[in-house]
Amino acid sequence: MECEHPDGDILGTCSICGDMVCGECYNAIFSVMICGNHGPLVEEGEWEVIIYHVSAEAVEERRFFLNDQGVTLLVNEGDDDVLQLYVPVEEKDDAWELLHGESDDLVRCNQCRVLYSPEIGSCPGCGVGRETEH
Repeated sequence: MECEHPDGDILGTCSICGDMVCGECYNAIFSVMICGNHGPLVEEGEWEVIIYHVSAEAVEERRFFLNDQGVTLLVNEGDDDVLQLYVPVEEKDDAWELLHGESDDLVRCNQCRVLYSPEIGSCPGCGVGRETEH
C-alpha cells in the first residue's frame, strides 16, 4: 500500500515492505523507518532477533527467503556493525523452523533461538561459544 499523503515530503522507504514513507506516515523502530501500515509494530518488545550476521549479503538472502515464506521482518545494524534480522515475536517459531535447513553456514543457539555468523564467535544473546552444547 502506497503512502496516503501524495503531497507529503518523502523521507525514505519502509524497512518492512519497501513502500515510500512521508513525514506524516513516518514511524521508527530501533534505528529504522517503517510506514504507517506497520504502525502497530513500533514497540520493540514485539520483535525478537533471529539472525546476527556480519555480512549484508547473507542477511539479505535470509530476508528474501523469509519474506517469500510470508514472515514479516526487518534488518537493523547494531552498534558493533553486526546486522540483526528481527521478526515479530509471534512469527519467531515459524521463522526458526523455516531457517532450519537454510542456514547450514550459521551457528544455531537453541537456548536463545537465534542464528549467528561464525565470525561473531559466541552467541550475542547468551554469550555461549559455539564449542559448547547449548
